[in-house]
Amino acid sequence: MDYERVELVHPHYGTVNVYRLGDTLVDTGHPCGASRERLASEVSDGALAGVERVVLTHPHIDHVGGTLTVPAVTDLPHVVFEGAEAVIRGFDAYVRRAREEMAELSAGLDDEPPEPDDRYFPVDVDYATDDVPIDGIVGPGDTVRLGPDECEVVHTPGHSSLHMSPYDAESGVMLSGDIVSTNGHFMYGPVHWDVGAYKTGLRRIRERDPDRLLPGHGDPMDDPRARVDDALAKAEAAESAILEALEAHGTLDARELAVEAFGAGEESVAFLANVASVYAIHLDERGLVEVERRPGVVASAV
Repeated sequence: MDYERVELVHPHYGTVNVYRLGDTLVDTGHPCGASRERLASEVSDGALAGVERVVLTHPHIDHVGGTLTVPAVTDLPHVVFEGAEAVIRGFDAYVRRAREEMAELSAGLDDEPPEPDDRYFPVDVDYATDDVPIDGIVGPGDTVRLGPDECEVVHTPGHSSLHMSPYDAESGVMLSGDIVSTNGHFMYGPVHWDVGAYKTGLRRIRERDPDRLLPGHGDPMDDPRARVDDALAKAEAAESAILEALEAHGTLDARELAVEAFGAGEESVAFLANVASVYAIHLDERGLVEVERRPGVVASAV
């Protein structure tokens, strides 16, 4: 499988990848100014010139931003995973819901209201929600064309319930989106996350045993099995760390959990509070802890 990777600016995590495979563009970056300007330039007369169609791995803001803000990309026919069209058509509502969830999950027990993330989820953007031509909707076990290659649609939920990882068995290449992170830790994705499903998604990758992963962030991964095994181990370790922290302290809010279980510092505590929250909710679903919202997640040992 021949591909070209273009790195676009991401407002929080450095860069986000988009890929060209023949006439197909996979994912379209974030709607921040630097990302959409670079994407427009590359589509006009750069590495992405001449692309004729778009395939989206999942409908998160840093993967569909160009779709909704760059006219030359908006106008291209899109193929999406089942359920993603509704998110695109109602993207303004999704952005507001995601802002609220991220702020709420990281809230502490003080009286200060949680602050929404204006950089990551801007609301002052005119999203072209009605203009995107959805040319195809695919589901698990279907095939999706990426350039000249017909790829299996592998449903890899967890980071997003609407996440697919197209897999080309002939070359052993899988476009893994955000299911496998560069550091092996679960990447919290607002609204569509599910830690239990995340483990399922990882195991589906392991079942295919690809030779290379093309992730949504960072460099290609030439050791997929080791990466997946590491991610599964880190998920189990995160759950154990939360259980141990609650056993030691009894009750902790999300920020305290991030510090006690994950060693979060000042710069990382807001995001890791989100991660700690969704792990705690998963553990609550399994009956291993008790969670309530005050607002914010507050977890207690059982």
